[in-house]
Amino acid sequence: MYMKRIAIVSLLALTACSSLQKNDSEITDNHKASRSEPLPTPDLAQDEVSPEVELVTKDLTPAQPINLWDELSKEQTLTHISNARVASHQKRFLRRTDHLIERANKAAPYLHYIITELENRGMPVELAFTPMVESNFDPLAHSVVQAAGLWQFMPRTAKGFGLKIDQWYDGRRDVVASTHAALDYYEYLNKLFDGDWLLTVAAYNVGQGNVLKAMKRNRRQGKPTDYWSLKLPRETMRHVPKWIALSNIFLNAKNFGVDLPFIENTPAFKEVTIDAPANLMELTKIANIDKNVFYRLNPAYNKLFIPEEHGQAKILVPTKNVQHFQKGIMDIEPGKALGLLTYTVKSGDNLSTIAKKHNTSVTYLKSLNKLNSDFLKIGQILKMPGFANASEHELNFMATLDKNRQRRRYQTYRVRSGDNLWSIGKRFGVSSAQVARWNNINKNSTLRIGQRLKVWPKRYSQFASAKTSYKVRSGDSLSTIARKFKVKVSDLTKWNRLNKRSIIRPGQTLTIYH
Repeated sequence: MYMKRIAIVSLLALTACSSLQKNDSEITDNHKASRSEPLPTPDLAQDEVSPEVELVTKDLTPAQPINLWDELSKEQTLTHISNARVASHQKRFLRRTDHLIERANKAAPYLHYIITELENRGMPVELAFTPMVESNFDPLAHSVVQAAGLWQFMPRTAKGFGLKIDQWYDGRRDVVASTHAALDYYEYLNKLFDGDWLLTVAAYNVGQGNVLKAMKRNRRQGKPTDYWSLKLPRETMRHVPKWIALSNIFLNAKNFGVDLPFIENTPAFKEVTIDAPANLMELTKIANIDKNVFYRLNPAYNKLFIPEEHGQAKILVPTKNVQHFQKGIMDIEPGKALGLLTYTVKSGDNLSTIAKKHNTSVTYLKSLNKLNSDFLKIGQILKMPGFANASEHELNFMATLDKNRQRRRYQTYRVRSGDNLWSIGKRFGVSSAQVARWNNINKNSTLRIGQRLKVWPKRYSQFASAKTSYKVRSGDSLSTIARKFKVKVSDLTKWNRLNKRSIIRPGQTLTIYH
C-alpha cells in the first residue's frame, strides 16, 4: 500500500567489472568483516552420507572475503611514472604511515563505488585518489575559493555539469551526483588534452584555461608542452605529483611496507529513492543507522531536511541497514510524511517564538510552509525543518555547513594607484600575508592597477585561513600551542569552544586557523 514511498533504485556498483569481484560480506571501515557460519548439513547417519551431500556442503561454504586493495593493485596504469617531484612526495608521505591509514579509513565508504564507476567508463583507477588530494575524502570540505565536496567543485563548474545548488541542497556534496559530474568533467578535459591524463588532472585542479596558456607560452619559447615542462600555479605544481605519489603508495602498499586497513570488496551503500518532504534526522532513528555514518553519506542536504518541492530525493543507506530502513519506512503511520516533524500553532504563538523554540529562523519557516505573511491561525500545522529538536551532534553538523558558507563572504578588491598588499590588508583589517595567500601570490609581488584580489574582511577571515588539526601532547598548554602556531590564546579558545582556564589533555584534538 505504501510501497510507492520507497524504492531501491539501484545497488550502486552492482555490476562492477570482472576485476572487482563480489561476495556477500559487508564492508567495514577499519578491519576485515567476520565470516558467516557454515550452513548445517542434513542430519543423516554416518553410513548414509552420500557424495552428493558432501559436495553441496562444500559448495555452501562462504567464500573468503576479498580485499579491495588487492584487486586495485591489478588495475593501475599511471603509477609507473617516475619523477623526482613524485619521489619527494612519496618519501614525505611514508614518514607518517599512521596518516596514510587515516586517509584509507576516510576513503573506505566511498572507494568501491568510485572505482566501479571508473571501470565502467574505462578510466584510470588512479583517478579514484583525486578526492584524497582535493578534499582528503571529506564530503564537507569547503575551500576558500568556494570549491566544495569530495571532488571540490567550484559553483560555476558544478552547475555546468548538472549539479544543483540551492538553500536546501548542494549537489557538490552529493556523493553520487558529484562523482558522476567529476568523471564527466574528467572525460571532457581528457578529450581536450588529447588523452594526456597528467594535463587532464592539472586542468581539473587549476582550470583548462591556465593549462592551455602555459602550453602556449612554452610553444612560443620552443619548450615542450608536457605537464612536467609547464610553469603552473604553485598549488598545481604540487597537486599532480602528490596525486601520483599517493596513488602509487596505496596501489602498491605492500611494496612500501604499509599495512593498510582491510576494505572488503563490496558496495558500502545502496541508493534509495524516497518521497519528500523528509526529515533525515528522524529517518536515521527509523532505520537505526549511526547518525555520523548517515550524514557523511548524505551531506548534500543543508538542513538535514528534504523539502516538498524536491518531489522525490535519493539518499544513500549503508548496505547492511537497507532492509531495516525499508521496514521502518513501511511502518510509518499512514498519512504521515517520512519522519516529518510538525508543530501545531497555539494561542499566543507567532513565527518568531516558534522559530526560536525550534532552533530555526522565521525566514526558513515561511519558506518551508510557503507563507506569504506572518499571520498564523490557532490549530494551524507547520512543517518543521531538519534542525527542529536537533541534538548537539546535529547542531554541530549544521554549524560546520554554516561555517563553510561563511567562507564565501569575501570581497573582490580592484587595485588602485599607490596600493600594496600592506595597505589593502590594513583597509580590511587583515594581514598582508593573508591577502597574498588568498590570492596565491608572493607577499613581495608587485600589484597591477586594476588587478582583482579576493579579500575576506576581518570578521570572516578565520574562515578563509588554512585549518590545521593538532593533537595535544604531554606537557602542552594553550599558551605553548598558541606560540607554536603563532596565534592568540583567545583565538585558540574561541575556535575550540574553550576558555583560558580549560584543561586540555594529551590526545585531545584542537582546530587551529593560521
